[in-house]
Amino acid sequence: MPALSGEQGGEQGGEQGPDAILRGVGGRENVTRLTHCFVRLRFRLRDPQATDLDALRAHPLVAFALWQADELHVAPRRDLFRLFAELHDALGDTGTP
Repeated sequence: MPALSGEQGGEQGGEQGPDAILRGVGGRENVTRLTHCFVRLRFRLRDPQATDLDALRAHPLVAFALWQADELHVAPRRDLFRLFAELHDALGDTGTP
């Protein structure tokens, strides 16, 4: 199964996957917790002001991104569970509830 980070258009550097999502949420160090439901990735962040919602919303993989209570919810257009696994791997213990 190919990684999300390079599967569309042969782009490199994670522009289609977890690297771009992590940049949009303010970087790896900004994530204190990552969980998911059936439709959304749910981020708890150290500094909510560090997010770039416009970049997240404009990303071709993201259907929508919004704040709900104290969590940033990002709904990918496809491959939620695979994207979650790649993000979880990139975050290491940082994103573990």
